[in-house]
Amino acid sequence: MTVHDAELVFMGTGTSAGVPVIGCSCPTCTSTDPRDRRLRCGACLRFTDPGGQPRVLLIDVPPDHREQSIRLGLTRCDGILITHAHVDHVFGLDEIRRYNTLMGEPIGVHAEPQVRDELHRIFRHIFASHRNVNTSYVADLFDVPLQPGGVFTMHGLRIEPLRLLHGKLPILGFRIEAADEDGEPLAEQPAPFPLAWCSDVSAIPPETWPRLSGLRTLVLDMLRDRAHATHFTVEEAVDAAGRIGAQATWFIHMTHDLRHAELESRLPPGMSPAWDGLVLPITAPQGPDLG
Repeated sequence: MTVHDAELVFMGTGTSAGVPVIGCSCPTCTSTDPRDRRLRCGACLRFTDPGGQPRVLLIDVPPDHREQSIRLGLTRCDGILITHAHVDHVFGLDEIRRYNTLMGEPIGVHAEPQVRDELHRIFRHIFASHRNVNTSYVADLFDVPLQPGGVFTMHGLRIEPLRLLHGKLPILGFRIEAADEDGEPLAEQPAPFPLAWCSDVSAIPPETWPRLSGLRTLVLDMLRDRAHATHFTVEEAVDAAGRIGAQATWFIHMTHDLRHAELESRLPPGMSPAWDGLVLPITAPQGPDLG
């Protein structure tokens, strides 16, 4: 038996301010297209493991996680993959306590050592709960250290942390694929695998490019058209996606500078902006009902 019934769900596809932006009346922020409403970036992998147990892995936990989880009807979390410790990617970590209650067990947070240290500083009430003045209802989490290239397996998935650059800050992306009993990638991968999640990217180091080959699904940062010090522009993201050559590329982390329909119309075949609630593999019409 191998992993089956796998889905990648885009829980949020917006940049740190989200869309609409507070106090903004631009065409994107006032758009009636539901694809232009973007919560902060995060995703989940829902799948059934080789033993027949349903699983959920989260990729980042943005401040909007509670709303995102309720929309999806999530009732469990079997692990969290953290790309980096910026506010828009981790400030939903407090919400994980609800999954502890539902499951009755602790949850692993997979992060680099420096990110772990940041999380312990930010969420002192969780990771040093014995110091809280009052007994508190906090998440029950444990650390799982990651490093680029340090491949590990979890519930039938093979996960490889990838080094990416977010301006001057080294962060992680993830290559994820179904694994055999020995932890090696299956020769025939179920959709949407092999996939790579690469958010908040301004540069891909030389050693990472080979690890992005042979993808069925690429999820890649695309902020806006204008240059930015810590994110790919539209042009840079399209160039990188073309070089990687995945079967399908989905762009995320978009600002209100980009309207979904207009952006979609000028992207090459096989590339598209993602939207909140998009599920891969697609088994229904691609866009939401715009009625």
